[in-house]
Amino acid sequence: MQRYFVTNQQISSGIVVILGSDCHHIKNVMRMQPGMAVEAADETGNVYACIIDQLATNQVILKIEKKLDRNTELPWEVTIAMGLTKFPKQEEVLRRIVELGAAGFVPVEMARSMVKAKVTPGAKLDRMALIVKEASEQSLRNKLLLVLPITSFKSFLEMSKNFDLCLYAYEERGKTDDFSLKGILKRFSGRSILFLTGPEGGISPQEAERLDQSGFHAVGLGPRILRCETAPLYAMCAISYEAELKNES
Repeated sequence: MQRYFVTNQQISSGIVVILGSDCHHIKNVMRMQPGMAVEAADETGNVYACIIDQLATNQVILKIEKKLDRNTELPWEVTIAMGLTKFPKQEEVLRRIVELGAAGFVPVEMARSMVKAKVTPGAKLDRMALIVKEASEQSLRNKLLLVLPITSFKSFLEMSKNFDLCLYAYEERGKTDDFSLKGILKRFSGRSILFLTGPEGGISPQEAERLDQSGFHAVGLGPRILRCETAPLYAMCAISYEAELKNES
C-alpha cells in the first residue's frame, strides 16, 4: 500500500489534501484514479486508510476511511550519531537506518573526520529530508526520522544529556558480557538511546576519554572491524533484535 506523509494542517474534517511532489507522484508516477486506496501518516504517527476522492491540477483530495491501529516504530527511540564523513556515505547510512527504525540522525565533526564543515548546507538537508521521506514511505514507518545539522563534538556531548542511554562503538571495548552491547541492552529499561559511531579513522583516544567522562558506555560491534558506513547498521540491527525480535516465538 502506498503511504504518504503529511502535516497535521493537511488533514481536516476527514479529508487529506495532498500537495507538491506527492500530488505529482499520485497523478503522474503511480497513475492513480479516484476510488483507489492509499495511506496517509500525520506528524504524530497516526496512520489513516484513505480513498482518493478527487484529482485536481495542484492537489489530490483523499477521504479518510478509518484510522489504522498499526505501529511499526521501535519501542526505543534510537538516534544514530555518525562521525562526519563524505555525504554519499552519510546518505546511504541515513536511508538504511530509516528502514531499520531509527528515530534520529546527527553527523558529528570529529578529530579524524576527513570532511570538515561548520554547518550542513541547506541543499544537503533538503536532500536528506527527501531520502528520509522516501525510505519511510517504502518501509511503512509511522514517523519520519529527525535529521539534525552537523554538530561539533562539544555540542554533541551537551546534547547527549537528553538521552537515557548513550553508547559509542569502540573496538577495544565490549570484550565481556557486562560491557557488551548485548549485555547493556539486556539491562536497559529507559526510552531513548544515543549511539555514536566514528568516521573513517575511528574515534580518537582523546574523544573516547571525553565520551567516558560524559556518561557514555563504550561497546564493541563483534570481532570484525567494520567500515564507518557499516557500523551504524550493525548497531541498529542489534538494537532492533533486542527490542523487537528476541522474544518472538
